[in-house]
Amino acid sequence: MTTGQRDNVTKEQPTSDRQVLQPQKPMITPLPFDSSLFGYAVGKCMVGEEWSQSDFLEAARSFRLVYLFSEEPLPIENSPIQPIDLRLTYFKNLKRQNANSAEIHSYAGTLTENLLNLALESGVFSRFHTDPNFVNLEFEKLYQRWIEKALTQHEVLLAKNQAGLVTCSIAEHDAQIGLIAVQKDQRGKGWGKKLIQAAENFAIQKEAQTMTIATQAANLPASALYKSLGYQLIERKYIYHFWR
Repeated sequence: MTTGQRDNVTKEQPTSDRQVLQPQKPMITPLPFDSSLFGYAVGKCMVGEEWSQSDFLEAARSFRLVYLFSEEPLPIENSPIQPIDLRLTYFKNLKRQNANSAEIHSYAGTLTENLLNLALESGVFSRFHTDPNFVNLEFEKLYQRWIEKALTQHEVLLAKNQAGLVTCSIAEHDAQIGLIAVQKDQRGKGWGKKLIQAAENFAIQKEAQTMTIATQAANLPASALYKSLGYQLIERKYIYHFWR
């Protein structure tokens, strides 16, 4: 996906009447949640067509960490901006329910050690886990908060004997899978497929019509599973981290 281009001026105007277009400065949005959780200033930048590395570095001076999101690879050289992830987003229209599995049910209990371990396991390909600059348990803090929120909002589905879990949030008619993981000793037994199908049933029961799932390009088994279940790739997002 690429961003649209500006409309061309159809008629030549006198130089004195032309509007001189200045390059747009990078917009960095502060992220209060991340900043509070991590203990330092965090922001995000949605990269547009008028990318300037020098302008960004100037704008980022007050941040310890900035996430950059781009639809195309960035031309960066000798920079504290580092490529960290290629995020893939998959999409599916939910048309009918799958066969219900008695092995997977909604979980309304408290956070247990096993559940927390599954939540952390779901993020092993995450940029918060793979970026070596995170040295203050940021990954663990973030994913614990994620599973705690899902429990509070009753979005957790759990497999028999806690073999795996999936979280599914719903906004109006759109559902999204957040965390999904299977215990290491339970892999290869079809739990991933069962969990996704259970999440689809959960979403349909709540009148959702679509489902999206995001994963990392490095997570090849996840992409293969989603495609096998009828999901289509709709977005590729290049993600970078700037550290100061």
